[in-house]
Amino acid sequence: MHAKRLRTALVTAATGLAVLTVAPPAAQAQQNCVVPGQLLVPVPWSQQLLAPDRVWPLSTGAGQRVAVVSTGITDNPLLAGHIAERANFAPPDTRPSGNPDCAGSGTGVSGIIAAQPSDAAGFHGVAPGAQILSAKVVGDQYPADRNPRGTVAPETLAAGINWAVDRNATVIAVPVITYDDSPALRGAVQRALSRDVVVVAAVGQRAANEPPGLVPYPAGYDGVIGVGSITENGGIAPDSRPTAVDLVAPGAHVITTYPNSGLGTASGTEFATAYVAGAAALVRAHLPHLSTQDVARRLFATATPAPEGTGSASYGYGLVNPYQAVSDEVVAGNPVALPPIVPTTVPPDVAARQAAEDRSDTWALVLAAAGLALVVLVTAIVAFGPRGRRRRWRAGLASVPQDRPEDERPEPPVELFSDRPKRS
Repeated sequence: MHAKRLRTALVTAATGLAVLTVAPPAAQAQQNCVVPGQLLVPVPWSQQLLAPDRVWPLSTGAGQRVAVVSTGITDNPLLAGHIAERANFAPPDTRPSGNPDCAGSGTGVSGIIAAQPSDAAGFHGVAPGAQILSAKVVGDQYPADRNPRGTVAPETLAAGINWAVDRNATVIAVPVITYDDSPALRGAVQRALSRDVVVVAAVGQRAANEPPGLVPYPAGYDGVIGVGSITENGGIAPDSRPTAVDLVAPGAHVITTYPNSGLGTASGTEFATAYVAGAAALVRAHLPHLSTQDVARRLFATATPAPEGTGSASYGYGLVNPYQAVSDEVVAGNPVALPPIVPTTVPPDVAARQAAEDRSDTWALVLAAAGLALVVLVTAIVAFGPRGRRRRWRAGLASVPQDRPEDERPEPPVELFSDRPKRS
């Protein structure tokens, strides 16, 4: 038993990824925060589906600053050296835990975007060359006065977005939502878009008792890329909201970084948002001349179409495709719908004349074929007729020899000069 613990400690020290540690029940109940994750070696299904590493020879997202407006961020070995700046805009907690990311969502989103490859784990981020800007807008728990639960005050979101713009973010991921269309939030989003920043936002999860007609913001604003969540089999996650969806990405039971160390599973549209934000960072690094609108159009044009077709309420343009978004040639401009086909009306007299001409052409072909056959026949008679009469119309080839039984038994030899009379 002691040897097994020693081996575990050595593996942890060598990889920099801690094995899951569980706090004592009393301490865990007191802080109620996400604990460190485990050492998970297999390649997650989401990475097998999207394979963002195929495009790394062209782009790793280097030079991009991706802001994560969420629950904060806690250090993880896979994010070492890629957390550029942090800021806290969350309302004060009544009983603060002291944990930079108690909920763990911000750390998980950041890992999907920029976690570094490791020989000890199959997981890695979409754009490992990118830097993370962390804007904390949620404390140890979501505000109790927000309804439904899991939303944030729009003014708090606006503060986080404005800070990210001031810190020269090139992509802003907003995994948290609000249902309030406030001037402050709308103005912050418009400011980001006018400064050529790509804004990607989650559409959120539906609650069982939520009122109808809720629109998630900032995903509901024009120019913002709204993201829904899919499961491993490609279907829409049961709780993914079919409102303001432009793209979908893996968001059910995905692997990502946990606070402090290790990896674990997570679900929600906030983690699907991270995949789209990472893809946007790859595009911006490879094609820095593209505007915000051009990046969005490229992501839409290269998405894997959904079974329901483009424009589906649940899938939007389809599944984000990081490889094709970077490598494909996309025509500039917006697609234009073709005019409807107007059938041509043919007057009756023209139709009758055309039918007569068609019949005439058919008879001409038939007569030409019959004439050709007659010429071939006459030519054959003239060329081979005399020869046939000379042979009395017998075949010119020698008949095939036939075996006869008597040929196999020769007669006794005949004596030479046997026809002469014998001498006495």
